[in-house]
Order: sequence, then structure tokens, then C-alpha cells
Amino acid sequence: MSDFIQDEIFIVFGEDYDRHPHALEHVMRPLFEKNEIIWVETIGLRSPKLSFYDVKRIIEKLKTWFRPSNTSKISKPLPEKFYIVSPFMIPFNQFALIRKFNQYSVEKAVSKELELLSKKAPILITSVPNACDYIGHFNEKFKLYYCVDEFSLWPGLDLKLVKKLEDELLARVDRVVATSDALAVSKTKKNFETPVIGHGVDFNHFSIGPKAERHAHLNICSFGLIDERLDQELIHYLAATHPQATFHFIGPVVCDIEKLKMMSNIVFYGRKNYIDLPELIKPMDIFLLPYIKSELTRNINPLKLKEYLATGRPVLATGIAEVIKLRDYLFVIESKEQAKDLIAKIELNQVEFSSAKVIDYIQENETWASKTRLLCQLIKENI
Repeated sequence: MSDFIQDEIFIVFGEDYDRHPHALEHVMRPLFEKNEIIWVETIGLRSPKLSFYDVKRIIEKLKTWFRPSNTSKISKPLPEKFYIVSPFMIPFNQFALIRKFNQYSVEKAVSKELELLSKKAPILITSVPNACDYIGHFNEKFKLYYCVDEFSLWPGLDLKLVKKLEDELLARVDRVVATSDALAVSKTKKNFETPVIGHGVDFNHFSIGPKAERHAHLNICSFGLIDERLDQELIHYLAATHPQATFHFIGPVVCDIEKLKMMSNIVFYGRKNYIDLPELIKPMDIFLLPYIKSELTRNINPLKLKEYLATGRPVLATGIAEVIKLRDYLFVIESKEQAKDLIAKIELNQVEFSSAKVIDYIQENETWASKTRLLCQLIKENI
């Protein structure tokens, strides 16, 4: 009997599919071939502003609403029974009338797809709080909230609205799974403990092997979203104290980085395709996770952390909770001075570091397939 669930219908509410792989997409991927999947792309939690980033996202969403095929934007072929639904929605859920319209639009689009599938009660999984409006409308036999972040703390969101949506969601789902210890404490249902299923990694994708050659100076890399969580003071200090090293930041920028852009040895690449990341990061010597310690980062389990570790290169990370749990496999930054010294020692091979130890641990314990098995076990116990 397979560890993975088979022959079920899943309705999945998450971020846009294949835009940039996220936790829910990764953990669901092993279930694509043997199940019927309706992947629902809804609007985000934040009301748009007149910024370049938001205008670009609006254009992207308009394309998904009016493209001729729901898979025309996908970079690789999908399984036969995988359906992407992008209902027309208006991004102002704080208004009751608009929220009601969005609910109608989503329910109509999803129900239309359900009518074409086998006549089974579906399993519904969501990683977004605004899915609270759709829970219970599709005769679901099991409803799961896969909680990946504390959205009510995110800058730029209507925090009161997000909290309200998530409270409604928690009341309507059957169970909750969290990706960090802090989230497991705060996202609970009466009479049920919230299990933690931490993020995994596509090991084969990020296993880039040893460097072909050593460059004269260090290449230090951070990839992923560049936002308010980054400790820009730490980054600036490290770039200033290691002027011969180059600091590479790969990912979309959604915050003010003017001070960092003034540093000649800091390079920003913007958004890059997930499929291209391995080739881009092959020249890197060190991976850096420079997060500020705050209430926001206390709750997160950075998706990129295990991707960094899978490379087998040294990883420096500030000591947030989910980093501390992996301290045997990375270097925890306790101060900017310590980080500066660590970089110097790594360059001179003066620190103990076993790439094989890290890789063995990641392969044995932290692949996405292992996380999917845990998720399937929980679902099987409840359906």
C-alpha cells in the first residue's frame, strides 16, 4: 500500500500555481499523478496600491483570468487530471459586497470543474485565510488548513481583516497543520493538537555538488523574496567589512533597498525562474539568511533554509527559532561581528564544516516526499 493518498479529489486553495513554487505546491506534488486535483488561484490578502510591483501583479492576474487555457502559462506538462481554476475576483475583500461577489465567482468556477470529475466527496486543503468563504460549499469530506505563516503580522495587510478571515477559517476546517512550532501554538482547534510538518526541499534540484573551482574572493548568496524581514543593517555591515567578497541577492524586491544598492559589492538580480536557480547558485561559496528577529520572523519557517542546506555549502543564518533547530548543520549568527569573523574563517578554511554531514541529514529527513507522507498519514486518519 502506498504511503501517498490515491484516487481522491483534492480542491487546493493556494498561491498561483507555477509562478514560483511554494510550500503547498511542493508538498502536494507527489499526489498529482494518482489523484484528481483542482488548483484554485485566488487573489492575495493585500489590497493593491499604485506601485510598480502591484501593477505588474494585476496584469499577471488579468492574464490568468482571460487566457484561453488554464494551463497555457505552465512551464512543464501537467498530469492528466490536474485543473487550474482562476476565478474572476476583485481585490478588496474588506467590502462585504465585493467579498460576496468573490465567493460567488469562486464557488461557481470550482463547482463547474467538480461536475466533470468522479462523483466523490473532495478533500479541501488551503494555505490562505481568505478561503474561509469557500469552506463547506463543495460537500468536502475533510477540510485542512496548511498554515505557513502568521499573515496577521504582515506589513501592508489589513491586519484586522486577516485576523477575522483566519478565525473564521479555523472554525470551519477539520484540522490544522503548521510549518513551525510557533504557528502550531497559535493555530489550534478545540480538542486537537496542531502537528508541525516543517518545510522540505527538492533535494535533486538544489544538490549542485562541490564547486568546480575556487574563486579568488568569496561569493555570498541569498535567494528568495527581499522584503522587510531582511536585516539590512547586518547585510550592509558584512558588505562593508568584506569589500572583496560579492553579495548576490536573487529574488523580487518589495521594500526600500537604496542603502544596499549604494554598495558596489552587492548585486541584485531580481526575480529568476525556479528552474534556473541551480545554475545561478553554483558559483556561490556561502549562503546567507539574514533575518531580523521579530514577531513576524518568530513564526516563520523559511522555505529557502533547507534549499540552502541541500547545496552542501556553508550556511549562515540569524538565530530565529526554526534556524536554531538546525544549528548542528549551519552557522547561527548571534551578532554582526561574529558573522564577519565567520565569513573570514570560512574563506581561510578555519572552521569545522562537513558538507557530507549536512547533505546526508537533508536527504534522510527533509525531502518534500517525507513531508507529504506525514501529511497523507494525518489525512488518512481523519477520512
